[in-house]
This record gives sequence, structure tokens and C-alpha cells, in this order.
Amino acid sequence: MGKERTQTKKSADEPSSYWCSVPGCTADGRKKAILAAYPWMKGVTFHAYPGPHRNPSLRRRWLNQIFREEKYDPGRHHRVCSLHFVDGCPLEQHPVPTLFPRNNFGEGPPLNRSRKSIDKREILKDLNNNTADWQPQVSTMGVTVLHDGSVIPLPVHSECIVSTTIVNEENAEVKHGKIATKIKQKLHTDHEYSTAHRKYPEYSNAEVQTDLSVHDINIMETESASYSKGNVLREMFVHKATSSDASVRRYFGLPSISILFGLFSILENACKKLKYWSGKDSIDEKRYEEGNARKPGPERKLTMFHEYLLTLLRIRQDLNIGILKDIFGISESRVSQIFNTWINYMYRVFAPQIKWPSMQKIRKFMPRSFKASFPNTRVIIDCTEVFIQKPRSPTAQSQTYSNYKNHNTFKALVGITPSGAFSFISEFWGGNVSDRFITANSGFLDKISPGDEVMADRGFVIRDYLLERRAKLVIPPFTQKCAWGKGKTLSPTQIRQTRQIARLRIHVERAIQRLKTYRILSGIMPLTLKPIADQILVVAAFLCNIDSPLVKK
Repeated sequence: MGKERTQTKKSADEPSSYWCSVPGCTADGRKKAILAAYPWMKGVTFHAYPGPHRNPSLRRRWLNQIFREEKYDPGRHHRVCSLHFVDGCPLEQHPVPTLFPRNNFGEGPPLNRSRKSIDKREILKDLNNNTADWQPQVSTMGVTVLHDGSVIPLPVHSECIVSTTIVNEENAEVKHGKIATKIKQKLHTDHEYSTAHRKYPEYSNAEVQTDLSVHDINIMETESASYSKGNVLREMFVHKATSSDASVRRYFGLPSISILFGLFSILENACKKLKYWSGKDSIDEKRYEEGNARKPGPERKLTMFHEYLLTLLRIRQDLNIGILKDIFGISESRVSQIFNTWINYMYRVFAPQIKWPSMQKIRKFMPRSFKASFPNTRVIIDCTEVFIQKPRSPTAQSQTYSNYKNHNTFKALVGITPSGAFSFISEFWGGNVSDRFITANSGFLDKISPGDEVMADRGFVIRDYLLERRAKLVIPPFTQKCAWGKGKTLSPTQIRQTRQIARLRIHVERAIQRLKTYRILSGIMPLTLKPIADQILVVAAFLCNIDSPLVKK
């Protein structure tokens, strides 16, 4: 029995019973018995952790380097293989393992940090501090790096092809333009993420090289001299958002890339001399002199196209100013200045395009559903409400509180043509104002001509206003008292008429629903946007009009 125990203990201490405890490493002593399947294990040795009592400081340095969990304690068979040491084993000159994926297996300086609270952002922070004197130039054309260290591949052009030339058995040299990075050559299969293997083709496509270390990511983020801090994320977003028609619709609500650039070409003519709005005091007419090619006010941090995209993005997605600041790499105050300036400019350009069409044009494009029942319909009207923050003033609270929505709101009157295009947009009023009051004071009645038919809901009690203009109000009939009881009812004819009107009037609800896809109008609007709320509504309505027709033929 004693002899068997001695043999068992001895066999347990043989190299075949060790394995590497470095995360991601698959070196195992048992693989040496089948070198035909694991040829890279030839010559690999295993080295025990320094003792906790004999050399606790060196043991702590080892544990800090391998990045295991905080409470990790190496077991009896846990070792660190020779693939992670510069000299193949711990020597006096290099006593700590330093070859890991995070530093490109020796191309960057080792990290010496406590294992507590380690994440990608801390790694990037350490790399920024430790690589001040070590900045090889690596192209960023093939990938885009986010702030959290993750990598997003971009479409790769011919310039992104990297040619590889094997120099000798020890090193592989990769050259392309400014790239001159030496990669440690270890011919094995389980560590393909760390070495340049001979089975790879002569040319490697950067688009599929996703196994990049955090050190590579840090270099890519800081290398390009043409990009300032935050520009990498901005360029990545612009590329993604404008890469296809589906992306343009998802991010900006526009039908296609051609429309996105077409609208910008219209705005570009005068926007070169736009002055950022920062209050009434920012107006300085003396700066606007003819022949002055320089833009008045602060210097531009973004291109005009980026400012245009920022404005569309906030209208469509209602992103927080802080998020837009991070995406575009500018300050929050500059985001507000750009948005306020561009939304007013876009309002000036696009508001005249929301036109009140003639009856001749309306009949030309009128859907068949209207021609059969209500061929004289000029406009379908309804009111829409936008939630706002609760004002501090009790007077403002009472003026903006909507009993219908049970919330403080802004209220506006909208009108659409039978084909579903917005033809009238009023300014915002307090949510406590009635539909009749807005109709009478918004300028809508001035557009009505004799013989027009205005379709609306029962809440629009404006028949007297339309009769003064010899126009007709088309609304569902009201219920009447029953002759045989205390209830109210509709006659069969009135029921059919109600269904016909409801089937056609629903298109204004659909138009408002399309308008609310611009989320700045569907959420709770901050009171800081009150001065430009009317402009936002009009710009959103114009962008809805350039979409596909709402009512099909």
C-alpha cells in the first residue's frame, strides 16, 4: 500500500499533470503525449507560481499579470507555460510572465496593476499612461474603435490589404505604408490569436482580423493625426448611419441616401455663414457684411454635414445632449448652439414648402376612396398634443394642463390633404385651449375658400365659422334622443355616414402617428425647447411630406 501511494504521488507531480492557468491558454501537459495532434506543444514547459511565504511580492506580480478573478488561488496543478515568458522561463532579467493577447504578446509594455475592479476602460487608461514612449504607427482604416475598447469592422478598400513577409523562424514582419510591427512567431494551433501562422494566405484582409488586443485598439485610437479626440466614434457613426437606405431611415427618418444628401445640398448654399445662436445678445448685424467669407461667431468644430446630421438625429431619436456630445466629440453647449441654429435655419427653408394646394391639384391626386364619397374634401383637420415638463408657474400649469391627456401639453392644429400630406401646421398653444379656439385664431380659416369641405371630428364645433366662408363641415352626426326611451341613438343612414367619415378621417390620425415617429415630439419635451418648439414641429412635418404617400390610390 505504501509503495502504491508513493507511485501515485510521484505520477501526480509529473509534467503531464500540469496545465496553464492563464485565461485563454490551452497548454496542457497531457498534450505532449500526442505531439502529432498538438505539434506546438513541443518544448513547452510549465513553471510554478512563486511561494506565498518565500516570495509573496513576486507571486502577487504574477497574479496581477495573468488577470484572473480577485480571489483566485493557484491549485496544485496550475502553472504558467513558457509561451508567456520572454525567455521561455522566468529568469532574473524577466521574472514575470508578460506575453498576453492584451499587449499583442510582447509588443506592448506589461501591465502591473492590482486585480481589483479591472475592466477594459482601466486597461485603456493604463495603456495610455504606459505607452507614452512607445507609439508605433498603425493604420485605423480597417476597424473602428469604440470608447469601451470594442472593435467594429468597416468596409475594407484595397488600401487596407496587409502583405506579410516571413523574415525568419523567429519573427514575422508586417509592412504596409507606415505599418512596421514585428509579431512573435510561434508555430502552434491553439494560440492562433497571438501569432502569425504559416497557414494564413500571403494577403490578410483587415476586415476579418477581429482578434485585436486592447493595446492595438489604443494605438489605433491615438495614431491618426487628422482625427481629434472623439472623432473615431463620430466617423464610425456617420459611416454606419449613411451606409444604406435602411440606415438612413432608421437613424434620420428619411426614405433614402439620395434624399439625405439632396436636402443637405439645398441647405448648404447659405449655411456656410450661419452664426451660432446663443441668445438675443448673439445677434450682431455688423458681422454680416457682403463679401465676408468667414462665418460670424465661434469657430466651427464640425463640418456642415455633421451639424446637419446632428440636428436630424436629435429630432428623430430625441437623444440626450450628453450622448450627442460623446458621439460628435464636442461640448454640450456647442451641441445646443448647433441644434438651435440649424433648426431655425431649416425652418426658414422648409416651412414655405408646406403649401396649401389648390383644389385643382387636390382633385388630381385625390385617392379613389375620397372621389366616391367626398370629392370636394379640401383638408382633414385634427389637433395633436405634445407632452411637456410641468412648469413651475401655477398660471402656466393651468394654461398647459390637458384634461384629455391628464398632463401638461402643447397643442397644435394640423391639416392634411386627402392623399395624406401635411398642408397646414399651426403654432403651439397651451393644452388647456379648445379645438375651436385654435381653429379660429391659428390662421386656418383664412385659407378656406367657398365650396371647400373640411373633414373633422365631432369635437370641432366650427360650423358657424365655415358657413361665413360658404364652406362645409363634414363631421360624424351626433346621436339623438330615442323616441322610445331615455337613451340616444343614430338612424341607419347616420350610422352608414359615420362609418364612411371615420374610414376616411382616420388618415389624419395616421399622419399624426407618422409625425410622432420623430421622438422629440412623442416624449416629454423639456421647457428649454419651448422657444423652438414650433420650428421643430414644422421641420418634422416637412420631413414627413417627403416620405412615400400615406394614402394609396
